[in-house]
Amino acid sequence: MTSLADSLRSVSQRIVAMWNALAARCNPYAAIFVACAALTGPLIFFRGYNADEGLAVSIARTAIEDGEWLVPHVFNLRWVERPTLLSWIIAAISAPFGAVNQITARLPIALFLLFGCVLIYRLLRQVAAGVPAALFGVALFLACPLVIRSSVLITADLPLAVLLFSAFSLWWGANAQGSLGFGRWLAIGVVLAFAGLLKGPQPIAYFALGIGLYVLGSRSWRQIPWLILAGAICALPLAAWYAAIYTPGDEATWGTFMRVHPALRFSGPVEVFFRLLGETLPAALLAAAFLIARGFSGKDTPGPGSVRPAFVTALACYAFAAALLILFWPGGSTPRYYFPMLLPLAVFGGLGYDLLGARRPQIVAAVMLLTAVLLAYALLYAAASPFPPLRYRQATIDAARITALVQAAPGPIYRTGDTALNVLPYVPGKILEATPDELAAVAGPAWMVLPTDQAETLLARLPDKLHVVMPVGETGQWRLLRLDR
Repeated sequence: MTSLADSLRSVSQRIVAMWNALAARCNPYAAIFVACAALTGPLIFFRGYNADEGLAVSIARTAIEDGEWLVPHVFNLRWVERPTLLSWIIAAISAPFGAVNQITARLPIALFLLFGCVLIYRLLRQVAAGVPAALFGVALFLACPLVIRSSVLITADLPLAVLLFSAFSLWWGANAQGSLGFGRWLAIGVVLAFAGLLKGPQPIAYFALGIGLYVLGSRSWRQIPWLILAGAICALPLAAWYAAIYTPGDEATWGTFMRVHPALRFSGPVEVFFRLLGETLPAALLAAAFLIARGFSGKDTPGPGSVRPAFVTALACYAFAAALLILFWPGGSTPRYYFPMLLPLAVFGGLGYDLLGARRPQIVAAVMLLTAVLLAYALLYAAASPFPPLRYRQATIDAARITALVQAAPGPIYRTGDTALNVLPYVPGKILEATPDELAAVAGPAWMVLPTDQAETLLARLPDKLHVVMPVGETGQWRLLRLDR
């Protein structure tokens, strides 16, 4: 048994040494750029939209086509659950081209991913982690299953997490140097304002609760007025937007979105905890090993893995204070709500590499192998995107067929609910939202994309004018109908 343990330790030491040698030979920023490009490049061009992405793209498209910039619209339907900064960014980038396309829609997400990786690397180097540890922290982040799925996903979760983490980085950098002043707090407030415009005010709790808890615990009373100032700067554009678009009844929509009165019940804390553990591997494993080995208030000793206890405490407050609140929030939660926690976990993991690489190389090597497997899967996932159409490009295939039919026989396209929200953003032309009763009174010629049950009901009401043209969707769950004059 002793021989086996020695052999395992020897192999683990060689794995760690190989990474150290590789990291020493490469340019860190070039390596980060190449890794992000390899993981996202093919997906930007070939991965079709899903329904959540279709929402953001449709809002951006409507802003360009109908001028609905301030008040978000999904085609002709007013949609005011929250501010939609991501859609505005996509629309601004797409406007010179006259339309939203897959590249202009996905590129901002890929750039946020790159920026997040750079933030992780720079913060680790700032707190005296070695280059191999800092690069491994980036690898841990990229290997998280939640990040793999979201690397080009056109939703606000990844950009929000990166912006919130950049606010933390701005705060810690000045706090560590004792130079927190008006200019730095102004910058933090502006970054938080952009974060709030991505998804509403609730996620700002990661910064507000985390830094607020640290300020109270460390008795840094002078920071409290500045923290309030940053909150006021953040709140101003949010309050202005809500006031500008408000119509009576919107408060019910906002209450549902903010889960004050949740319309949907999500998973409870135990189930979410285990799902979240799977979504945050391998960063969570090495982060936990680091925190257990070092402790939140360990003494700052020289050598690999040494880091100021204040930084560990501050980062832990930022990562976990709001996360614990969300975990026990009435109505449950879902793993994407914890996206802001991923970047701090990756930083803890990088610190764990430095601390445990020499002391417990078996732990580090095991996490490194898991990371390598997950990154290899992510690379294959990206590289395969041009080839299996049903898995990656069914939406674009359906959209191309619909586009050809509509161009041959022009007419507006009607839809109900969230029907074909991953398909119709690709289809040019006038697209309108309507209720099933309104559809019965529509004058042809027109096209309709409806769920199968609604299509059958409407066909029974209009047998002489309406006919099925083709199924739509990966499972044929919708029907494209043609309404004649």
